[in-house]
This record gives sequence, C-alpha cells and structure tokens, in this order.
Amino acid sequence: MTLIVASGEDRDVLMRWSDAALAGGHHFLVKPPRSVLTAAAWPADICLYDLGAQRDADTTALLKAVAKRPNTKFIAMTAVPNAGEGLRVLKGGVRGYCNRLASPAIFNALISAVASGEVWAGKQVTDFLLEQAIAGTVERPDTSDVLKDLTRREAEIALQVADGMSNKVIAAENGISERTVKAHLNSIFRKTGLSNRVQLALAISQTQETPRELSNG
Repeated sequence: MTLIVASGEDRDVLMRWSDAALAGGHHFLVKPPRSVLTAAAWPADICLYDLGAQRDADTTALLKAVAKRPNTKFIAMTAVPNAGEGLRVLKGGVRGYCNRLASPAIFNALISAVASGEVWAGKQVTDFLLEQAIAGTVERPDTSDVLKDLTRREAEIALQVADGMSNKVIAAENGISERTVKAHLNSIFRKTGLSNRVQLALAISQTQETPRELSNG
C-alpha cells in the first residue's frame, strides 16, 4: 500500500485526489506546500505536487523539493499539460506529469505506474518526443535488427512495449510479475543500447516499417 502525500492549497482538487487514492487502497495525507521543503520527517512514497490552476506555473519550489527528498517519487499535477513544462520537470527528477483534474481511473494508473518505478510523461510530452524523433531532431540509435539479440520472451515484451502496453498490462498478459517485466526491460535496454520505452517503440516501428502508437503509461 502506497503512502501518498498531497501538497497544495486547492481544497476541491485535494479532495478529488483523496477520494481517488482511498478508492485505490492507498494511504493519503495532505501537507501544506511549505512543509515539502521544511518538514523534518517526510515518510511519503509519492508526493502529488499541485502546480496550481494557471498555465506554465513556476516549478522552482517543486524542483527544490525533488532534490531535497530523493526517497520520494514526485508527481507534478498541472492545470494545462504541455511539453515544455513536462520536459522541464521530468528532467529535474519528477517521476510523473499529469492533469490535476485527471479521472480516478487515470489517477490510479498514474500512481501504480510511478510506484512501480515507471515514469509517467503524459500524452503531450510523449507526442512531442515522438514528433521530434520522427522529424530527426532527436538523435536516434541504430535500429537495424533491434530484436536479434533478445530472447524470445524479451522480444515478445519489446513488441508489447511498442504496442503501447504498460508494465502492468504486460505482466498480466504474460502471467509474470511487474518486477519480472522490469528485469526483462533492463536486459532489453542493455542488449539493444536503447535508453527508454520511447526509443524502443521507435526502433521497432522503424525496423518493421509499421506505425505504432505509444501510450502514456
């Protein structure tokens, strides 16, 4: 069970997150934004950090908190998700980036993904990175025979990642644990020289010359 601490001052939004978190079986606490930096004790597994109701919020305090609390996974909750803001906070160490008014289903999928070690970038960030890569503005590794050095199970998982499946879905499809999926992915990245799911999806798409859609999860 995940201990979630929410930091923000919008009571309606905090109550929305609380209802979703409790329905998902998580512990949920609310702390004032200043406590993220000043509290001596900070037991949170995940911190939901509300960037507020305005577009392109100041992320300085959030990034300071990320640096101060390395054992907590931070999720930036924003009013208007956009690639620039998303990339800025993710590069700063934030593990998730999402609309602050996301549905309970999306909210709990986000918590599950981040708690299991995944990064949740959001559609805007993912689409931006894919567009850059397709346009050639992001350096792309050699993708020839990307599956050739993988075991059969690794190849199956690589194809499932390229089809947009999350680790949770892949685990269910293959009858294995999410930890095993992560171990397979680490092996895949090591063998292929790729760094992340976006590169893997692009590499397989190019190798097979088949357009694929990458999910947010």
